[in-house]
Amino acid sequence: MSLVGPRPHSPHMLIGDKRHFEIVSEYSFRHRVKPGITGLAQVNGHRGAVDTPDQLQARIDLDLYYIDHWSLWLDIKIICRTAIVCFSGLNAF
Repeated sequence: MSLVGPRPHSPHMLIGDKRHFEIVSEYSFRHRVKPGITGLAQVNGHRGAVDTPDQLQARIDLDLYYIDHWSLWLDIKIICRTAIVCFSGLNAF
């Protein structure tokens, strides 16, 4: 596990009666990198339970954006935003 990267999910998580990889065809692409403690999706408000296919798609889109555009600078920005969210208490859990 790394500090920054897509958050790990159980492969058996469901939305309705379908697994995540059955809903979003690009779901497995997020496994190209190590999972992280924090990530781009989390600092953009996509954390916690995923109840709808649209929420899942938004989270996966941000994870894939992170993977495709990775840089040290992006990791630093995500770490700083994580600290701000955690210390402000806004939308953090």
